[in-house]
Amino acid sequence: MFAKILIPTDLSEQSDRIVARVGRMKNVREIILLHILDNNNHGRDRKDSGHTFESAIGTTREKLNHQRDLVRDKKIKVRLILQENGGESIPEAILRTSETERPSLIVMGARKGLLSGSLLGHGSTAVLSSGRTHILVMRFPERGLLSPAAPEDTAGNICTRILFPLDFSKPAKGALSYLAVLDGVAEVILLHVIRKIERQENLNLGVREVEKRLLEAREILRKTHPEVRVKMMVRFGNPSQQICRVSAEEQVSLIMMSRFGKMDYLKKIPLGTTTAKVAQEAKKPVLVLYTDIHLTVHARELHSDEFYFAEKIWIDYHQTKSDPGTDRIFCVFVEDTPVSVARCKRHPDGCEIDGIFTWKEFRGKGYAKKAIRALIDGCGDQVLYMYAVAPLVNFYSSFGFEPIRERDLPATIRERYAWAMGDMDAAEICPMRRLPDLKKK
Repeated sequence: MFAKILIPTDLSEQSDRIVARVGRMKNVREIILLHILDNNNHGRDRKDSGHTFESAIGTTREKLNHQRDLVRDKKIKVRLILQENGGESIPEAILRTSETERPSLIVMGARKGLLSGSLLGHGSTAVLSSGRTHILVMRFPERGLLSPAAPEDTAGNICTRILFPLDFSKPAKGALSYLAVLDGVAEVILLHVIRKIERQENLNLGVREVEKRLLEAREILRKTHPEVRVKMMVRFGNPSQQICRVSAEEQVSLIMMSRFGKMDYLKKIPLGTTTAKVAQEAKKPVLVLYTDIHLTVHARELHSDEFYFAEKIWIDYHQTKSDPGTDRIFCVFVEDTPVSVARCKRHPDGCEIDGIFTWKEFRGKGYAKKAIRALIDGCGDQVLYMYAVAPLVNFYSSFGFEPIRERDLPATIRERYAWAMGDMDAAEICPMRRLPDLKKK
């Protein structure tokens, strides 16, 4: 699965252990050891003494050669890259090298804080957020008087016992497929964490649905790896905390998870909150799988039994409620998540457009335009009226709405804004009308 591996190394003892460990992974064909010389430090040495700088370069090359020798499998090609960062940050230099070399995996280490446990260095966090490949964050048990060298230092396969958190999103399903091509897997623990159940009566229903989906995931694994044991678990609470807790309780060798959770994926967040926290806090190696974001966006009219979608979006919008007797509601979905709505409300003497609203997290992506366009495609054969807030008059004009006098509005629509006392300018709202499309008549 990981034929070409990039290891950014700081030449520390932990880097030695990472190189030796990666050198024993199966099916690896090439390892690139990358060391970035920090100009901020070596630049000063160069000014003070050319001999000092050359000496530092020589020492660095010796250490890189030492790390190359830690790869005992001579079938694996090992390349050394020593470069100055050229004014860019070390994470930027790592990412640039990754774009050039196209490795199938980047392996980085986590540093250890004296008081705060395992931490990710700034470089690791930045590469996790911006890299476009899979990333393995390596950790090793502490060495010392009370913690002797652990079997992990000599083991060749960290994939023996895998904890796989599963939120049933598209990225998680995509990441699940990678389990099928890993070698040496003996057991997989499929974990789903339920954040909360709003109503007690929904508890059993929610758990049964989760168990059903976990069973489906187990069957997928059994088709490709029938010999692998699959254990299913459901926990409640904070996802990152539960994932770290289960990884310790079950003594897994690796946590394997998608870089994005469902909402991260939908919002195009570069690194999911749960994944970032697990990579930061877990005491086990964490394999973060990168999945390209290809969102499916579509708009359609809701059936009356789906109006609760709109009310979820409207929850903070003037306490708006839907009425199946009068409303036609058009909704934009990102994947299967409703994000934006627009309503055509039928009055006895005309149709009013209102309730145009997009979830805050999804604004600025053109979803409101898609909702209005779907509404006009469905209702544009009628005269449509609306009250537009002043800053959006030009926006609605682009859909064929034109400003009109308030007295030209149907009486029932005009009555809804009686509070303005006829002073539309002071209320900062503008009556508008859209005439029917001739092609729809």
